[in-house]
Amino acid sequence: MIFRNRQAWPPKALKGTIFIITYGRSGSTLLQTILQSIPGAHITGENGGALHGLYQSASSLRQAIRNHGQKPHPQSHPWHGLHEVSAETYEQRLAQTFIEEILHPPANARWIGFKEIRYPSLGQRLPGFLNFCSRSFPNPVFVFNSRDAEAVRKSKWWADQPAQTVIDMVQESDRLFESYTRRHPDRAHHVRYETLLADPASLKPLFDMLDEPFDAAHVTAALARKLTH
Repeated sequence: MIFRNRQAWPPKALKGTIFIITYGRSGSTLLQTILQSIPGAHITGENGGALHGLYQSASSLRQAIRNHGQKPHPQSHPWHGLHEVSAETYEQRLAQTFIEEILHPPANARWIGFKEIRYPSLGQRLPGFLNFCSRSFPNPVFVFNSRDAEAVRKSKWWADQPAQTVIDMVQESDRLFESYTRRHPDRAHHVRYETLLADPASLKPLFDMLDEPFDAAHVTAALARKLTH
C-alpha cells in the first residue's frame, strides 16, 4: 500500500524525507545502505534526476505568477486566471506525486527518501532546488556526500571526461554543499567519504539530527560489505 489518499497526507508515522545529494562515484550507495538500517526507513536509489524537471516546472510557475499573476485579468487577457493559481499547492502536489509514483513508500514508513548523483547538472541552481524541496516535502533532511576530487577523477565512470573538468565539478559541488550546510544546520549534514571510512562513528551526528539510534556495528558491517555495482 502506498500513499494514494491525499486526505491522509502526510501519514502520521512519517518523520521526514532524506535526500542524499552528491555526484558520481562519491560512495553514496554505501551511505544509502547505511541509512536504510534506520527502523522504518524507505530510502531508494537513483531515479535519473526526475525531481529536477518538477523543480523547473514549479520555478516557471512562480516566475509567471510574479510577473503576471498579482492581480485579476479579463478573459481576453493572455494571463487570464493566473492570479487564482497557488504555487505552494502546486509544489506540494508535485512532491506528493514524486513520492507516490517514484519512491513508492509503504504506508507505515517512518523515513522516506532517495539518493541521486545528478546534482552537478543544476550548477548554481542547486540552492533554489533545495529550497523547493524544503517547501514541498515533509520535514526534509539534506545529506551531502563528498569524496576527494582525485579519487573521483580516477574512477572509470568518469574516464571519458577531461580530468580537470571532473576536479572542477567536484570542487564546485563541495563548495555548494558546504555553503548550504553552513546556512541550514537544522536540516543539512555534510558527510565526507574518507572520514566515514576512517571512523564509522563520524556518522553519529547525522543519526542524532534524525533522532535515531546509532548502531556502530551495523555501519562497520556495511563498510565491509561488497556493493553490487
